Amino acid sequence: MEQLLSILHTTLRMTTPIALAALGGLYAHRAGVLNVALEGMMLASAFFGVITSFATGNIFLALFVGILASVVLGFVFSFFGITLKGNLTIVGLAINTLVAGASSFILQVVFGQRGTFANQKIVGLKELDIPILRNIPILGDIFNKHTPIVYLSLLVLVVVHFILYHTKLGVYIRTVGEKEDAAVSVGLPVNKLRYISVLIGSVLCGLAGINIALENVTMFVENMTGGRGFIALAAIYSGRGTAIGTYVFSLLFGFADAMQIRMQNIKIPGAFIQMIPYLSIIVVLSVIGLLNKRSRRVSDDV
Repeated sequence: MEQLLSILHTTLRMTTPIALAALGGLYAHRAGVLNVALEGMMLASAFFGVITSFATGNIFLALFVGILASVVLGFVFSFFGITLKGNLTIVGLAINTLVAGASSFILQVVFGQRGTFANQKIVGLKELDIPILRNIPILGDIFNKHTPIVYLSLLVLVVVHFILYHTKLGVYIRTVGEKEDAAVSVGLPVNKLRYISVLIGSVLCGLAGINIALENVTMFVENMTGGRGFIALAAIYSGRGTAIGTYVFSLLFGFADAMQIRMQNIKIPGAFIQMIPYLSIIVVLSVIGLLNKRSRRVSDDV
């Protein structure tokens, strides 16, 4: 029982960056924009957050700069992909490649480090011990002693669901994504709404990057996002574009990541263990695809 609770505790921690990026990308998805740059936005936030924390020792300034870096990339992605009508996949992959290369280059040229940048001057966010949760059996073991952004991600889930389905902004965003011609005919600013959607996602990706670099650890490692941006896209697709569904599948992928960490103590080749989260994505997407195919076949028969 104790091991299970430990795995669930780790699951919530590993789910956080995936869920934040996925919920952020969900806005763009519902506005008809495939934001492939989620990975680069998270990595940029992690890098500039760590550098700012090292230079200033101020975690709040690091948080601001990390989010700002992600938002700047959101503007770049929106300008080339929405305003100039560029291919969204190519623009997103270009941003991901640029951030991965630039962060490695700056790390080596400016700080003389390769691979990893760690220093005692880097200040991170500490876990919170909440008295109310501490005294609740089972739930306390799962939900207590997490870092602030983990708890914030749960609030973000509620806010995203509320905005998308219970506000005018959410209706406008969904209209733009589902019926662009209808949105134009009633005078909705299509490009503006898509910019807003991408930039909201950029803020959440910024939080995800800070969570990875300054909460889970207090260092920067080259390509430390480890494909979580693409996992987030898989969660959006698997969750059928809904906030709750997206979070549920983020939780599933986070559980696979937690199992991978737990199994590192077992005498199984490390390369196989590290494949577990990505194998889970393939399995989930395959099952979702088969279910969608079956439902379409049934509807055609009817």
